[in-house]
Amino acid sequence: MLKDANKLVQTTVLAASGLALGVALEWYKLAEPSKNREVTLQNQVPTLFIHGYAGTRLSSGLMIKRFEHYGWGQKSTVIVVKADGRLKIKGDPGIPGGFIQVLFDKNRMSIIHQTDWLWRLMSYLKNNYDIEKINIIAHSMGGVTVLNFLSKFGIADRVPHVEKVVTLGVPFNDTEVGKDGKEIEYRPLTQYGPLTMAPLFSKIKKHRYIISPDTKFLNIAGDLENGTASDGSVSLDSVLSLRYLLPRQVYHEVIVKDKKASHSRLHENRQVDKMIGQFLFGKQALQAFTDM
Repeated sequence: MLKDANKLVQTTVLAASGLALGVALEWYKLAEPSKNREVTLQNQVPTLFIHGYAGTRLSSGLMIKRFEHYGWGQKSTVIVVKADGRLKIKGDPGIPGGFIQVLFDKNRMSIIHQTDWLWRLMSYLKNNYDIEKINIIAHSMGGVTVLNFLSKFGIADRVPHVEKVVTLGVPFNDTEVGKDGKEIEYRPLTQYGPLTMAPLFSKIKKHRYIISPDTKFLNIAGDLENGTASDGSVSLDSVLSLRYLLPRQVYHEVIVKDKKASHSRLHENRQVDKMIGQFLFGKQALQAFTDM
């Protein structure tokens, strides 16, 4: 009996250790470049993935993993941006059509800091890897950072031209852009724009002419359909306020109405994956879903 009990304890400990090791390994891989992934699409433009406030490798890591599984591209690079703007690069950003995961080391800093870091990163990619064009997928606060960047450097020659931008649950017209407050901010939309504008939204509006007229946007909002007209953190009003800053011909918006359309799950939604795939890579990307 005692021997059997000891064996059971040893087996349980080994199983738990193996599980913990497996989880740790998967966590490690979420911030590492991939190797020898099969890519079925013909795409030469790399894609940046930018997380939101307090984001981690989980914010885009699982999405990138799914995109690789679909055959849409390879995770070529992980770039960690230090607080002083220094870049820690793993992998090769120069791989055509590669997925580039961006992680801010200080992930709770202001839009001003993140915009400066994004400028440094984009300049580095062009100057050191001759990247002329790029796509961006950004979640939450990361999308505000991208829009602010484009309103400053959208037509600058020293950075790659941003061809397409996908924004997920972005609080474009929130006062507290970063932090998820207890109260959701509502600024009703009219035919001509929001009834009231947050300071940063107003500032970007004044400089929207600097955003390249050739940059296309897919703006995705979540609606939990629970009466809040929000994804649980950001109101539809705030997300959809982007429509007033861009020409109609380059702007497309989608509202995902689903219990799985919560703010933190928008980047873990199969329906969202399909939208992004078709927008960035064309109808050929949807073949991945018919083959599954």
